[in-house]
Amino acid sequence: MDKQHTQRIGVSLPPKLLDKFDNMIGEMGYNNRSEAIRDAIRNYMLKNQLKDEGGDGVGVILITYDHHRRGVTELITDIQHHHISVIESSTHLHLDKNNCMELIIVRGEIREIQKIKNKLSSVAGVKQTELIITSTIR
Repeated sequence: MDKQHTQRIGVSLPPKLLDKFDNMIGEMGYNNRSEAIRDAIRNYMLKNQLKDEGGDGVGVILITYDHHRRGVTELITDIQHHHISVIESSTHLHLDKNNCMELIIVRGEIREIQKIKNKLSSVAGVKQTELIITSTIR
């Protein structure tokens, strides 16, 4: 990175957070905080930019849920079948005697993918949803 085209900024952090950050970036192999902060900012901006701009993307929706909750499995399956044009595949994992995880591979309109994630989040019995997405590489 050309130092002539960078600006120095200051960031205030609580000591415990900074210690955790320093440990993490050391484990990840960063040479300094600036590199790690640049990557974190880029990732944050990409994640939020994709949600706002739309376009096509590819990613994974991860959900965890209590499979004993009445109707939860059926609703999750129904939502997937209603969006079959966007869902490439899914994988089901049994986490323990009560909980399951579903990994849903998606490709298509980012706004449509976000709608699917939001629908899954609203199902009673779903404990967690995460969307990991990137723009489609052309």
